[in-house]
Amino acid sequence: MYHFANTDWMRGSFGISVHWTSKTVFPDGSVNSYEDAVNAFEPDTFAETLESIGAKHCIFTLTHAQEYLALPHPVLERLMPGRTTARDLIGELMEALAKRNIRFIAYYNHSCNGVGDPEWMRACGYSAGIHGNLDLFAENICGIVEFMAKRYGNALSGWWFDSSYSVDPRGPHNSISCEMGSWQFPWEKLSAAAKAGYPDCAVSFNAGVGSRFLYTPCQDYYAGESVSLAECFFPEAVPGMTDHRWICSDSPDWVFCGKKNSCTFVEPRFPDDALRDFIAQHRAAGRMVTLNLLIERGGKINPYAIAQLRRIRPSL
Repeated sequence: MYHFANTDWMRGSFGISVHWTSKTVFPDGSVNSYEDAVNAFEPDTFAETLESIGAKHCIFTLTHAQEYLALPHPVLERLMPGRTTARDLIGELMEALAKRNIRFIAYYNHSCNGVGDPEWMRACGYSAGIHGNLDLFAENICGIVEFMAKRYGNALSGWWFDSSYSVDPRGPHNSISCEMGSWQFPWEKLSAAAKAGYPDCAVSFNAGVGSRFLYTPCQDYYAGESVSLAECFFPEAVPGMTDHRWICSDSPDWVFCGKKNSCTFVEPRFPDDALRDFIAQHRAAGRMVTLNLLIERGGKINPYAIAQLRRIRPSL
């Protein structure tokens, strides 16, 4: 039987999301090796920035577009040698945030969405589809998640799983790029893997912008992906399930990956008053609110967005 997490702490919580990935670049468009970038990242500086704007949770990207993980991970290392690191940056981030009473929620993407990592898609068993072994593909994904769930235990407050629509066509979006036939992704097994180290770890599977579609009842809160401040969500929320609003408050591109070998931080998308009202409205309604902010390879978060949140913090 599924153990529903206690999500009381989520109701009215304000937090920040960042997509710091293998594809993230420095402001001049350059990159160093993934391991060097991981080794240079300063968890305390990152956590102090979030503390300064009153964040109570952080959705931090473990992997996106390309399957790399900033920690020692035997399952991924077996499947794709060289995609892990000796330093456990994720564990250190959890510790730095916990010292400031900021909860850690892990963003995880199976990285089989599009053409960003074909080598990984072959290695994990996705690209072959029904001509290979999709059960083994699901076992690989669940194994990756379960290892981290057990490693971090109750330091991991939640999971935000993305690209559900690349492994299951039933929702409002479908980006499957292999032949799956009638095969069904085992959502219940992934939920169990995510809670393997801490039963009260909250789980959500993103169904896309404006959607509350549930791939399985075995989840604890809505992903809440929004594009606009007035995003309409369908269908109605299941009574008792915690609602959420997640939105990019600076760049709708999510990731600081640069164009033509150059990058610039951008000004916030929304005026102070509009963003303040958005946050206050949803918190008052008992929803968790998360703003995605740009972050560069060195770990610095968009200073324009941080300045805005420091301005409006007294009224949050």
